[in-house]
Amino acid sequence: MQDKKDLPSEILRNLTQTTIKKSPSVRREFSAGGVVIKEKREVLLIKNPSNIWTFPKGHIEKGETKEQAALREVKEETNIDAEIVDYLGEISYFFTWGGVKVYKTVYFFLMKYVAGIPVPSWEVKDARFFPIEKAKQKLKYKGDKEIFEKALQKMDLLL
Repeated sequence: MQDKKDLPSEILRNLTQTTIKKSPSVRREFSAGGVVIKEKREVLLIKNPSNIWTFPKGHIEKGETKEQAALREVKEETNIDAEIVDYLGEISYFFTWGGVKVYKTVYFFLMKYVAGIPVPSWEVKDARFFPIEKAKQKLKYKGDKEIFEKALQKMDLLL
């Protein structure tokens, strides 16, 4: 067989597409969520189905912005109304779901509490506010800890 660099571009493109189709698939997912701060003293956390305390987040729906998704997910998972103050950054990680490898990116926003009492949705086991120091102890995921540190550095933006 010829060296790939000597193949016409059309043949090379078809060869590449065929190779990608035959390789194990990695699905891409995008989510958005919020670090909701109440009165500069408390942080909203959810307990996920794996019994891990984390921040509310979820899939970005078609036609939705990252900001809209983050606000919607906070409301859906916790019954809390919040407003976005600033962008905190993103975290990305791999996981396997139903035998499919998934590479997920989550965009996080610093949010100010507006109204509501935490009530967990069917998607989560619990939702509640914790004092900042207690929330630090509850977080287990490295990415969550990094995003929380960024949120704490921007606390002065919360009026």
